[in-house]
Amino acid sequence: MLCVMLLETGYGLRGRICVVLKCNTCNNVYLGQSGRSINIRHKEYIRYIRTNNPLSAYALHILQNGHEYGTIADTLLLLKTCQKGTRMNCWEALYMQVFHQHKMLITEQQISEPNPVYELVNTTRILPRNP
Repeated sequence: MLCVMLLETGYGLRGRICVVLKCNTCNNVYLGQSGRSINIRHKEYIRYIRTNNPLSAYALHILQNGHEYGTIADTLLLLKTCQKGTRMNCWEALYMQVFHQHKMLITEQQISEPNPVYELVNTTRILPRNP
């Protein structure tokens, strides 16, 4: 995975990231963004699960369904790097809508209103090959 290469080289570890976390049981994904290190953010998700604290939709999904999570190498995929703020929020909303349309988004993280502009995007080019 791209994320493993980034972790090994140290490139792209801090700030301005849009990531996917995959559930190892149902293969659906949680989409999020962070301005912090990928390693720190992944450890936070795992801590939420281990302490039975559903602070994120990903932790809630794992805890409520008794599903399995995995290591950073087999569950996390870096989707996009760019400036945090409005631009990153737009990318996150686009990816969320795409994963939702393909029924790949975990049920604990659903979009309310589809954005008609995002409907025009060729979604097959946006989806990662193996989230």
